[in-house]
Amino acid sequence: MDDLSIVQDSVLTCAAVCDKEGWQYLFPVKDASLRSQLALRFVDKWPLESCLEILAYCVSDMAVQEELKSELQRKLMELRVYQKILGLQDPPVWCDWQTLRSCCAEDPSAVMDMMLDSQEYELCEEWGRLYPIPREHLVSLHHKHLLHLLERSEHDKALQLLQRIPDPTMCLEVTERSLDQHPSLATSHFLANYLTSHFYGELTTDRHREIQALYMGSKVLLTLPEQHRASYARLSSSPLLMLEQLLMNMKVDWATTAVQTLHQLLAGQDIGFTLDEVDSLLSRYAGKALDLPYPLREKRSDSMIHLQEPVHQASDSETLSRSSSAEFSAAAAPGSALVRSPSPKERAFPQTQPPVEFVPPETPPARDQWVPDETESVCMVCCREHFTMFNRRHHCRRCGRLVCGSCSTKKMVVEGFRENPTRVCDQCYSYYNKDTPEESPCQSEGKPDLVPVSLLSVHQLQLMTVGQLKPLGSGMEHHGFSINLSP
Repeated sequence: MDDLSIVQDSVLTCAAVCDKEGWQYLFPVKDASLRSQLALRFVDKWPLESCLEILAYCVSDMAVQEELKSELQRKLMELRVYQKILGLQDPPVWCDWQTLRSCCAEDPSAVMDMMLDSQEYELCEEWGRLYPIPREHLVSLHHKHLLHLLERSEHDKALQLLQRIPDPTMCLEVTERSLDQHPSLATSHFLANYLTSHFYGELTTDRHREIQALYMGSKVLLTLPEQHRASYARLSSSPLLMLEQLLMNMKVDWATTAVQTLHQLLAGQDIGFTLDEVDSLLSRYAGKALDLPYPLREKRSDSMIHLQEPVHQASDSETLSRSSSAEFSAAAAPGSALVRSPSPKERAFPQTQPPVEFVPPETPPARDQWVPDETESVCMVCCREHFTMFNRRHHCRRCGRLVCGSCSTKKMVVEGFRENPTRVCDQCYSYYNKDTPEESPCQSEGKPDLVPVSLLSVHQLQLMTVGQLKPLGSGMEHHGFSINLSP
């Protein structure tokens, strides 16, 4: 440099030092090293945008030495982090970057919380390179960032994040904590696969079984139709229980695919159950499918009853009754009161106490307040129908009880349910529809008059021929009979 340039740079240096807008005097300085040193020394006095501009100009100068350029780049990166953080303020908390820098040193948790609340995880990582973050906070940061990326299906970025964590122990802790949050199916599958692939030796036997079971369960869940996966997602960590639920729900095709998947995955794996247990489960439900310990369900009504048992028993019952009554009368002592034997009609149709009307709860119970499936084996309305593989449980949406299909034939609007009208038990429906008459099969136009069996005597039943018994309705669901008195 000539003497004139040296003098010019000296004058510009004095102006840059003394003037509050001195950054603008650095651009004409010829000496790149002098300009860069002045920028680094007095940058704290200037506004953010001006600092970014002069630093970027100094970095771009090819005459700047590498060591000095690296220092300029670090400062430029720091100021850009402050710029991003200041952009998150709403309302503004820090008036300038110098105030923000002081807060980062004095109260780093406040700054970090703002970034986490805004889900600016990458910015938080950049900021963490400038200021030390406690290990526990750093684990929490990586844990939240990892789940954020995976829930957005950014698996490549999630893998890069895990690879950036220098401490393997921290990486294992971050991954396990994320998995314990029970995230979505795809996320659980990714995390389980990463743990078993990268930390096989560091996992305990029980933990390894748990993760391996979750991995297999997620694989099985992915074989189900997408619109039905949510119903079985809670069983993803218990693939054997998921298979049993499919069998209980009679999803034979889905269960077949699940078994094939488990056979492929279980080879040589120890996850707490074996192929023999899968085969045992299939055998048990195959036996249940062939075992029908209960009769087919019948459509019940208060005015119509099933005639098969009374008709078969009427003749024998009346004969035995007469014989028993005669013998008892002959053997009774004189003057003693005779105890009348019940008549055949009374035995066939015993008198019962009038039923107490069921009153539903004031408000529909929440789903977690419904009667649990495992607590009841018999319908809570009719108290007759046993729940089996083919006779399934149903929850009344209005009272939360477990009922059979025959006792839950109605639907009505229930507060708090998206799908309305929704399934309710017949008692709840009747309680809220007392004034709505139900059409009886006997009242259908064009049909012969049908008399309820409960109004006939046993003697009349004995006189009826089989040809006079008419089925109620035309559907397979009606198993009761009434009597046709038409000519």
